[in-house]
Amino acid sequence: HPNPAINGKKQHKTARMKISKKYESVNSGDRRYIIHQGGTGSGKTYSILQYLLSFAIKSKGSVIFIVSESIPHLKRGALRDARRIIEEEHLEHVFIEHKSDFKLKVKKSTVEFFSADNGSKLRGARRDLLFINECNNVSYEAFQQLDVRTRYKTFLDFNPVRSFWVQQELIPSLKESDYMLIKSTYRDNPHLQQGEIKNIERRQRDANWWRVYGEGETGEAQGLVFNNWDICKAFPPECMAAGCLLGYGIDFGYTNSPTAMVEVRQHNGCLYVKELLYQTHLQLDQIYNAALSAGIQLGAPAIADCSEPRTINYLMSRGWSGIKPCIKGPDSIAFGLNMLLQRKIYVTADSLNLIKELRQYTYHERTRIPVKEHDHAIDALRYLVSYPVQPQKPKPLYVNIINCPPSNFYPDQQSEELSRVSIPWRSIGF
Repeated sequence: HPNPAINGKKQHKTARMKISKKYESVNSGDRRYIIHQGGTGSGKTYSILQYLLSFAIKSKGSVIFIVSESIPHLKRGALRDARRIIEEEHLEHVFIEHKSDFKLKVKKSTVEFFSADNGSKLRGARRDLLFINECNNVSYEAFQQLDVRTRYKTFLDFNPVRSFWVQQELIPSLKESDYMLIKSTYRDNPHLQQGEIKNIERRQRDANWWRVYGEGETGEAQGLVFNNWDICKAFPPECMAAGCLLGYGIDFGYTNSPTAMVEVRQHNGCLYVKELLYQTHLQLDQIYNAALSAGIQLGAPAIADCSEPRTINYLMSRGWSGIKPCIKGPDSIAFGLNMLLQRKIYVTADSLNLIKELRQYTYHERTRIPVKEHDHAIDALRYLVSYPVQPQKPKPLYVNIINCPPSNFYPDQQSEELSRVSIPWRSIGF
């Protein structure tokens, strides 16, 4: 291993992990800041975790912190990847996991996972190495608190959705010898399956998405639909009072699109939203069971995608009495988004897919119509919030006029065939 021992701490040999040469040389270098900018599927997070776990084994007594924006984000991201690496490298006998406090122990070394919204942790004990995963979702102030208590090296990785504090604050303040910036794409990851590669490459027509997630280049901060939302840890207690539940929104999917379900509460004019379901390939009974597992109130308003009447009818037959089809029309999307944009929205930290959608949902550059991507949970939210006041085009009410002289209504037509006609209610002045 190219790194010298820290403070003379003894290095221990272990099985060599299969790390891309491009990443290995960078991660094991002597720069203070190792900055990974890359597209989706590039393997940047995975390679950093491989290095950190290897370091923990080889540098006895080292302390490593791995930080993300929230605990749910960690569980489905860096922590899950770390567990996968340990399993794939057959290191279960080496690492001892303390699941209650998100720690891995090995030979007196500690690898600890925690969220950037934990203020006491930010200002807590010092560590040897720091990794902030998807640092573009963490504030510059949080980074500073963490970095100042890191002895040797800080790792950062991110998808370059738009310019932020790494480009604007950190890099301009550093000497070239202080940091290493590596840009990577899915092409740098030899372990991607062909299906994953095809799924990435099919998005090339979306220019800004492809620039960020395909090519790993910084995107343009323009056209975002939502800027009126923030993350909260959970529903606050005042939202759980009687009368605060607005209801549930459901958008159905199956193969390429997930079925998304959200719970919405309101308090003091603000909306509080929690993602309850976001999954593909669900059968009808699985949707119903998932709703029950999420603890929904079957009698509360639940506004669902009207393009799936069979699914709605099935769920009603199972006793979901509050479910109703949404109202769609030429202006229903614009109307629903306008309703959402008039309110402050708080999204619970475990609503990872909804958070991702809100960060990526944009207007088309030329038409100013929202791009039909990253919108499944947003659609579910929109269905519910717009339902009670959705404008509807009134349907004509028809009445039968029997044996009435046709000339009274159609002076230019005298045929007796018109003695029995149906005409709109509004046409006869009622």
